[in-house]
Amino acid sequence: MEVEIDHYVVLGLSSGEESGKLITDVEIGKAYRRKALELHPDKCRNDPNANFKFQRLKLSYEILKDAKTRKQFDDLLRIKRRKCESQYNSRKRKMMSDLEEREHASLACDSMKKAREEEEKRYAEKLKEEMVRIRRDSHRNTGGQFFRVQKNVSNGRWEFEKCSVFGK
Repeated sequence: MEVEIDHYVVLGLSSGEESGKLITDVEIGKAYRRKALELHPDKCRNDPNANFKFQRLKLSYEILKDAKTRKQFDDLLRIKRRKCESQYNSRKRKMMSDLEEREHASLACDSMKKAREEEEKRYAEKLKEEMVRIRRDSHRNTGGQFFRVQKNVSNGRWEFEKCSVFGK
């Protein structure tokens, strides 16, 4: 018996554990006769595989018409489907674990990004504090005044502007 061929499908019947049990011998015979008329080598003279297809149809009919071999085929089909389902489930579990790992890595990147942003904020605060300290020191040394350097837009020259520490 070939396990790769689904003999129900060859005869044009619905396949599966439940439908295989519900199909009667009469339905199998009718399906065989219908397909035999369609696939007979005399009807399909232009098809080089017609003889092979017809032989496969006869084999499928022989397997399904005998109750004992049909039960064995149904058992093999059920085992094959369970194997496929188990392979599918293992691939699905692997995909889910891969997805979880990628999400975890993404969240780790987000936490690193947040840590970097917090560090930038701390450095910005320290810089502001240093700027205030420098202004206060310059205020003490210059009598409360310091110079701001700006580029004059009209003539393109750098100019010094006298300012106080607190914007006075």
